[in-house]
Amino acid sequence: MVDTLMLDLLAPEGARRRPMTMKNYSDKFKADAVALRESTPTATYKSVAASLGIKNC
Repeated sequence: MVDTLMLDLLAPEGARRRPMTMKNYSDKFKADAVALRESTPTATYKSVAASLGIKNC
């Protein structure tokens, strides 16, 4: 078990962050994302994610 006081001392701004939650995307959204990526071969996955409004990808 990690001592939370020690975490606060080492990184007080990030020690108590909530864990990221997984989002569920519809099958249509996923298919549209794949189609967008395939139609733009020079785009990066990160740029496609950003254009779809997905953060922290």
